[in-house]
Amino acid sequence: MQLRHRGRELVALDSDALDTVRMFFQVLGPVQMLVQHGAALPLRGARLSTLLALLLVNAPAVVKRDVLIEELWAGRPVKDPVNALHLHIAKLRVLLGRNSGLLQTRKGLGYRMGLSADMLDATRFARLAAEGNDHLDQGRPADAAAVLQEALRLWRGPALEGAGDSVAIAGERARLHELRLVASEHLAEARLAQGQHVALVPELKALVAEHPLRESLRGLLMRALYGAGHQAEALEVFDATRGVLRDALGVSPSPPLRALHAALLAHDTHALNAPRRGPAATPPPPGPRNAPSRVVPGSGSRTTGEAGRTGGLVPPLDAFVGRRADLGAITEAVRQNRLVTVVGPGGVGKTRIALQTADNLREEFPDGICLVELAPLPAGAGPDRLVAAFAEALGVPDSPDWIPQLARLKAALAGKRMLLVVDTCEHVRQGAAHTVDALMRGCSAVTVLATSREALAVPGETAFPLRPLPLGEAVELFRARMTAATPDLGWDDATRASAAAVCRRLDCLPLAIELAVGRTRMLTVPDIEARLADGLHILAQTPVPAPERHRSLYATLDWSHELLGADEKRVFHDLSVLVGTWDLDAAEYFCADTTLSGAEVVDTVGRLVGKSLLAPLRGAGSSRFRMLETVRIYAHQQLVASGREEEVRTRLAAWTSTRPESAARSGPEPHSGRHPARPTAPARRDAVWTARSQGTCRSCSLTS
Repeated sequence: MQLRHRGRELVALDSDALDTVRMFFQVLGPVQMLVQHGAALPLRGARLSTLLALLLVNAPAVVKRDVLIEELWAGRPVKDPVNALHLHIAKLRVLLGRNSGLLQTRKGLGYRMGLSADMLDATRFARLAAEGNDHLDQGRPADAAAVLQEALRLWRGPALEGAGDSVAIAGERARLHELRLVASEHLAEARLAQGQHVALVPELKALVAEHPLRESLRGLLMRALYGAGHQAEALEVFDATRGVLRDALGVSPSPPLRALHAALLAHDTHALNAPRRGPAATPPPPGPRNAPSRVVPGSGSRTTGEAGRTGGLVPPLDAFVGRRADLGAITEAVRQNRLVTVVGPGGVGKTRIALQTADNLREEFPDGICLVELAPLPAGAGPDRLVAAFAEALGVPDSPDWIPQLARLKAALAGKRMLLVVDTCEHVRQGAAHTVDALMRGCSAVTVLATSREALAVPGETAFPLRPLPLGEAVELFRARMTAATPDLGWDDATRASAAAVCRRLDCLPLAIELAVGRTRMLTVPDIEARLADGLHILAQTPVPAPERHRSLYATLDWSHELLGADEKRVFHDLSVLVGTWDLDAAEYFCADTTLSGAEVVDTVGRLVGKSLLAPLRGAGSSRFRMLETVRIYAHQQLVASGREEEVRTRLAAWTSTRPESAARSGPEPHSGRHPARPTAPARRDAVWTARSQGTCRSCSLTS
């Protein structure tokens, strides 16, 4: 049996009838499940309400099992959280009766509610609010008022009441209340356009008292007072606003509010009665009055929040050279996807191309572009530090203790069509992924362009691998930067040839090329080429303005190296003695021993590829791998420093001297079923030289 309302009376409802009863879900007030004729199905227990709320506000997306466990039992660990979650899912299915098919399991992922658009009050509210706003934009205030009043009648109290105060619930609650305020302001605007100034004054005064820092409400109140014949009181509202903003935030009224004040003084009825788009009609979320310089205002006519209002993301001063195909592909990827991560090794130019992409897309994000720089954060920083970094970049002030910072951040971004450029994620990858995932779920109009040496692994992410420059573009970059740095140096065929040799030696990595160009203040290009033949020490430190991790090639590689685990470091170091290309069989045979199995070596190689320290080369046959030469030299120096070089080279020599000839004679290795691939000629020469110098090779040859 279930219960159904009949007036104020609860009557029994047979659960067998639920297969033909249409269901409706409510979150704009207490969380409820209703069946036909308004029968409410009882939700017993706060966690059951929270579980249903989490599934509803994310519908129809899948909510990960781990996310549900964290939200339901955060800070209150349970002995067997998976089993406890299954128990609550089962209870919810029982309540749904024969409609339990709405609650769907995605094996290995989580759960989702398969709702149609008209089954959730929040979805219906958003549709009506958007429809009302369209009527307002098209000059139909009476239609707008009717639709917006219908939308606001869906609210029965505070959003998600009874669903707890987890981070996700608090963020969604703040977002929904923000949308409610926006709809209320649009309704007030529609009624002003119909001449209802007198009736609106007390309603707007009550809203201003509830939200004293919201300039949009104060602007509407000023217009209502003026239309009601109270010009002096309208001017007093502006003076009061100036004092409140100064005392609370240390800022002055915004330009739109100052313009409204000027119109009041000038009795400019056209300006006062014109439909207001911008801050007077579409309110900013709670946040600071002035955004930092990392935020670029959008160019659209609609200004919906503080982040898009002031400041400017200063583009790099140097010209963008080459990479036109990559730039076009990343730009299109950002247009088509909400999360794009540019992935590549240190120094390949991820940040530069991300900033250029953002600049190209400036016109397409009317609420602005914000750069969130994560490099200053310590390695392994958790979600709280990441959320604080996002908030600082966006200019969102610290939250009171009772408002989670993530909720405030979501409220600040609610409804905004904005691009966030999140730079340098690899050392805080888990925290960055958690924060980006939360923002993507809670802020449907926000797009994220991230840079990282390893993909974030967030659902919906599009990873774009960025490779070193083609040789021609690398030489052109060398020339452009050299001409800017030392215009007195000539550029002839000999210089071009030396520059090409330098670029090849540096794997055509933009950062390494920039560092080499920094040496042209004291050396000629042929001098640089000659010194690079003795190693990369010439690039150990160059006087170029850059973040600490980019001031030398070693600093860039150190940054990646410090993020590796012990097994990853060991395999990374060991593989540095393989010059050229090799396949997984070679790595497995060469690196596996009593402490690391062949399968673990393969898995570690995969992680090194993911961290952009190994480059996969896919052809018609099996996949092969290589290290960029600059990376290999660094890894070999780490191997030497570890004291294991002699052990590794002895192993390499023994392997090279017995393969593939002995493998062909004795058949495939039992553990792999395949013959380990023969190393390339450079690797064989290196191994033969080592083996002969140590007297361990009696049958090595230099065949290529």
